[in-house]
Amino acid sequence: MPFADFIGTWEGEGVGGYPTLDADFPFRERIVIADYGKPVLQFSSESWSVDDGRPLARQSGFWRPTSATELEVVLVVASGFAEILYGGLVSGPAGVHVELATDVVARTVTAKEVTAERRMYAVRAGKLMYAVDMAAVGHELAPHLSAALDRVSG
Repeated sequence: MPFADFIGTWEGEGVGGYPTLDADFPFRERIVIADYGKPVLQFSSESWSVDDGRPLARQSGFWRPTSATELEVVLVVASGFAEILYGGLVSGPAGVHVELATDVVARTVTAKEVTAERRMYAVRAGKLMYAVDMAAVGHELAPHLSAALDRVSG
């Protein structure tokens, strides 16, 4: 499986921010990418505040490889939106990584407006590293989240 390097349970710290926030914020996160015997990987993420331990965000979905290098992703986010992203494995100067871009975002009537995301995931030196850019509440794509997580199992 071309996405096998991403399988595992990953934990660590990251930093978030957005143009609508006064300051960046640190967070802890656990991401699980699991092979459950289908040609689909299960994806889940939960994060919480470093400062006081309160829950921050949760998302769940599936990475669906469509070829050796292409990927479609379906995610549901607890804050009230769902999205479909497309992309795949890309070779760069530092190695292979996953790049994804939003195709569709749907939201509940009470959720904040999120119109697009761009995500990058890479495994480097035993860490799952990622960055998320988000377009929301009238802003264009801007850096939102990044983290370097240690593999704790898998």
